[in-house]
Amino acid sequence: MTTDFPGITQLLRLSSTDSTQAVARFLAEQGAPDRTLVWADLQTAGRGRMKRRWTSRAGGLYFSIILRPSFPPSRLADLNLAIAGAAAAALAVTGITTAIKPPNDVIGSRGRLSGKVCGILAEASGGSRSVDWVVLGVGINVNNSVSGIKGSASLKGLTGRAWEPTEVLRSFLKSFDDIYRVFR
Repeated sequence: MTTDFPGITQLLRLSSTDSTQAVARFLAEQGAPDRTLVWADLQTAGRGRMKRRWTSRAGGLYFSIILRPSFPPSRLADLNLAIAGAAAAALAVTGITTAIKPPNDVIGSRGRLSGKVCGILAEASGGSRSVDWVVLGVGINVNNSVSGIKGSASLKGLTGRAWEPTEVLRSFLKSFDDIYRVFR
C-alpha cells in the first residue's frame, strides 16, 4: 500500500494523458495489481458513459482505480452506485450538499448554486460468472472552470474557495475504502 493514499497498492501519476481510464484498462489487461491508481492532472480525451466526452480542464481531479473483485458480474451495477455514494460522502466534507444522480453522477449544491461535480465510469472485463477486473474512472470538478458546461459545478464555484486536489483524492479514497470493504 502506498503510504500517502489509503488502500492504494500502486500509483501512476501523470501530468497529462488522453484518458486515465484508457491507461488503467491497458494496465489491468497487463496484470496490474488490485488497487492500482492512475491519476492525471489533465486528460485530453476524458470520457463518461456511452462514450460521452468528459471535459477535463486544469484544476480538476481525474483518476482511475483498477479493482480485481471476487464478486459476480451481476453486482457491477450496485458497485457503480456504491462508488457514487463514496464520492458523495467524500465531497460532503467540503460543506456542500451532495446527492447521487443514478447511475453515476454526484450533484453538489450550496444555496441556490448546484450542478454535477463528479462523474463515474465503471468498466469491467470477465465472463458470465466472474469479473477479471474493474476499472473505475472518476472525474471531480475541484478548482476547474466549468463555465459553458451546462449543468456542471465545481467545488470552488460552490464554496468560493480553492481545494487541494490531493486532499479531495484522499477523502474519496478513505470513503471508497470504507464502502468497498462492506460491499465486498
